[in-house]
Amino acid sequence: MLLFSSCNEAKPPIAERYSAGPNAKPESVIEVKVDTTAHGFRLLRGGQPYFLRGGGGLQQYSQLRAAGGNTVRLWSADYAGPLLDEAHRHGLTVMLGLWVDGENQHFSYYDPAMVQDQLARIREQVLRYRHHPALLMWNIGNEVELKAKGPRLFEALKDIAHLVHELDPYHPVTISMTANLAPYTDYLKVLAPEIDILSLNVYGQLGKLPALVRASGWRGPYIVTEYGGRGHWESDSTAWKVALEQTSSAKAEFMSTRYRQTIAVDTARCLGSYVFFWGTKFEYTPTWFSLFEPTGEKTEMVDELHLLWRKQYPANRAPHLTELRLAGYPPGDDVQLQAGQEYPAVVTVTDPEGDSLTTRWEVLPEMRLGATGKEKESPLEPVIGCVLRAEGRQATIRTPTKPGTYRLYVRVFDGHGSVGTANIPMLVRRGATPVSAVSGSK
Repeated sequence: MLLFSSCNEAKPPIAERYSAGPNAKPESVIEVKVDTTAHGFRLLRGGQPYFLRGGGGLQQYSQLRAAGGNTVRLWSADYAGPLLDEAHRHGLTVMLGLWVDGENQHFSYYDPAMVQDQLARIREQVLRYRHHPALLMWNIGNEVELKAKGPRLFEALKDIAHLVHELDPYHPVTISMTANLAPYTDYLKVLAPEIDILSLNVYGQLGKLPALVRASGWRGPYIVTEYGGRGHWESDSTAWKVALEQTSSAKAEFMSTRYRQTIAVDTARCLGSYVFFWGTKFEYTPTWFSLFEPTGEKTEMVDELHLLWRKQYPANRAPHLTELRLAGYPPGDDVQLQAGQEYPAVVTVTDPEGDSLTTRWEVLPEMRLGATGKEKESPLEPVIGCVLRAEGRQATIRTPTKPGTYRLYVRVFDGHGSVGTANIPMLVRRGATPVSAVSGSK
């Protein structure tokens, strides 16, 4: 049982601390609300059912619309003005994030001044964007529960949600949390009076999500605000503890199967979803969460979403990349090689339209976690001189002369706006140490 005695000091209503009375509803505002039916819940926008087919990201809004998407998720109000305008031009709505600080050495929810400053900042953001015609709903924070040091965080979230409702009665309020809800069941009860919808970020456990939500005690509707391929924190790994990334085709199948099992069928509670990441994002690797190349080419996951949302594939589909081998090692094996030596690489790939394919190979150093356990989110530079020859689906790779951990990447382009991607980690060692001497073959 949670004790909230430390949180219940007398304090004036938010409306008294901030002049929060909303103005009359302007013509630009399309009202959005949660509707309760005999079947369960549904989202209404302008009085019409509105199931969310969304992407979280800052780019490729025309591609999202073309795939059948109707909404975008933004994690914060940074640059929200032009992004709201861009989404509106493409006929998309926006779940607008109100960034909330997690508890750390620089921010404490036991410091009243910090909490009030944050509330004042959020008030200003809501007032600035509440009348934008693309606004769909407000999303308070992102996985901040992971850094909670006590109940004060949840009391502050409740106050923020209450303030947002006072300022804007025409758009729902949600909070994004991880799917591991069990430790926060009692906190959800605290939030429930102010939160219209629970939002969840979930990857490998997406197939179990409806059961997880029901077990948490949450009785309202929910949205999946992040999903996609398997996350790097939940993937198989090498003997030297780096995660094995799925090929772009494996990600597409992984995502599509779980979408059909949960998001598409739990229509009584699930109001829709936002795939992660609609655009290009460097996180752990350059390709792990990127649905697009920096130059705009789409991956097979975009094609699968097109099928899920429009019930048909796009005219041009991405290359189907099933396997990458280096030095003859099959996928999943620990690839341990000698420094400065040459090895063959081969990729197995087909194209649905029979397009002529071109490949691009490169070797990058492995991303290493920092002292905080978080990777640096800045692009890595390729190691020069590692790709000696590349012809068709094969290449000759020279390992770096400096021992360490690296990845071989391959991208396969069809010349019509689509790409397939894969990578394989390798441990480069000095000398001829046999593989079996370190970890053996899986």
